[in-house]
Amino acid sequence: MTRRRIAAILALCILGTAARGVSAATLKIATIVPAGTSFLKQLQSAGDTIAGRTDGRVELKLFPGGVMGNDRAVLRKISIGQLDGAVVSSGGISLIHPDAQVYSLPFVFRNYDELEYVRQHIDPVIRERVASKGYVLAGISEGGFTYLFSRRPLRKLEDLKEARVWVPEGDDITARMFENAGAQTVSLPISDVFTSLQTGLIDTVTVNPAGAIALQWHTGVRYQTDAPLLFLVGMLVFDQHALAELKPADRDTVVDVMRSTFDQLDEVNRENNREAMKALRDQGIQLVEPTRPPSERRWVDIAHQTLQQLESEGSFDGALLDRVHGLVDEYRRQHGG
Repeated sequence: MTRRRIAAILALCILGTAARGVSAATLKIATIVPAGTSFLKQLQSAGDTIAGRTDGRVELKLFPGGVMGNDRAVLRKISIGQLDGAVVSSGGISLIHPDAQVYSLPFVFRNYDELEYVRQHIDPVIRERVASKGYVLAGISEGGFTYLFSRRPLRKLEDLKEARVWVPEGDDITARMFENAGAQTVSLPISDVFTSLQTGLIDTVTVNPAGAIALQWHTGVRYQTDAPLLFLVGMLVFDQHALAELKPADRDTVVDVMRSTFDQLDEVNRENNREAMKALRDQGIQLVEPTRPPSERRWVDIAHQTLQQLESEGSFDGALLDRVHGLVDEYRRQHGG
């Protein structure tokens, strides 16, 4: 082989390497989920899968533990191109489109089966409405039911009047519901909750059992009221422009892998919540049985009143909620619920 031929081959190799470097993309994703959790490990595994299937053209870079700020800050960074996507909470997703919070409305679902039945019909609607705001909804994570965790036992509705209840920043629905119940609400980003529990700025939080353990909030409370309030949902969104810069096949790979990952996460989350419930008892968190009825019925009435108020103000699509309630009733009739 001549020197000229060897030089030509080396030049092609260098050009090929340079071309791959130019076309490679790193999608930067923020989440409040702490490092080391099973949720984050699943996301890291998804990133490895995406890199493998795209031959290294697309990689994920995760920013866990809220280092990029709360949901509002993260969405702002996406809008200016500092981030490409994020896993946002129910309150955060409402900042993109208020109707995307429909799965996390109070006292809508009794169990996972009802939610999954509704999701078959409503997921496409949520994706479409989120897309209208410039985002691709690439995954929905079922975080499980949330409960009241508090410094003092909360057995009846009147007990809330003495409580200082945390509500997620931007979550107007939950804030309005607790205010209608007579509670004093304190709106804070999730990153400030741990410190606020320690200092006494708040004494009551709503969170799923796994979240209470992972975020260490259980160290600032003593009681858990045994009545699920609402379903916690997290959503992975990407900026449409960021995905549009990828090759179509690579873009499809990213979305397909992430949706599959989030489907797997649902079962992982359920198991984590089951284990967390036991861990909370082992840590000395006492389970408080609420007074039933009329207290339970009044909670439902307050939730209904809150949603009616928000609908009348144009803050929520009442027709979508009616459809969700209709699907829940349909499921219950089919299964004798």
